[in-house]
Amino acid sequence: MEKKDTKQTESYWNEDWAPITFRGDDQPSKYEISNYGRIRSFTTNKKGKFLRGSILDGYKVLNVRLDNSRNITNYVHKIVAEAFLPKTSDEQIYVIHKDFNKLNNYIENLSWATQKDLTEHKKKSPNRVTGRITNHKLTETKVKLIKRILARNKTTRLKMIAKQFGITHTQLNRIRKGENWGNVQAD
Repeated sequence: MEKKDTKQTESYWNEDWAPITFRGDDQPSKYEISNYGRIRSFTTNKKGKFLRGSILDGYKVLNVRLDNSRNITNYVHKIVAEAFLPKTSDEQIYVIHKDFNKLNNYIENLSWATQKDLTEHKKKSPNRVTGRITNHKLTETKVKLIKRILARNKTTRLKMIAKQFGITHTQLNRIRKGENWGNVQAD
């Protein structure tokens, strides 16, 4: 007895489907998108085969090869919005996820946005990295100390000083010559 995977072939109770039209393709659509962000293809299966798509920068994308042998990549959230969400202005060219989950492409989670709206939305994101990036090895205090060591003792090996501060010999030479951190004085 053959086992049928009904989960992959049936629609949800309130799921609506719309044909996907790709730019530069005037052929009848072989793909459909749902208001849940699910995609099905009718290229090889007349009943429709669900496609998983792939992930690009955290967003679900659909890669399609058109009849004219051209490959195109489309963001699924943008396809859903174009099919089911009306724009209120021509300036709305971006689609945002209201819950900040890039994989949640349900229609209720998406909305059209202008550049200003997008910027404001990104500021509210819990995934946003705030504050200054502090991954540098040297601080101004450490550079002052290095310059004092270099000034008082010409016989100290530069390699040892570099190792002590976790920098390269080249970086130490640049500090000594004033190429890097030239504005910092040893006092």
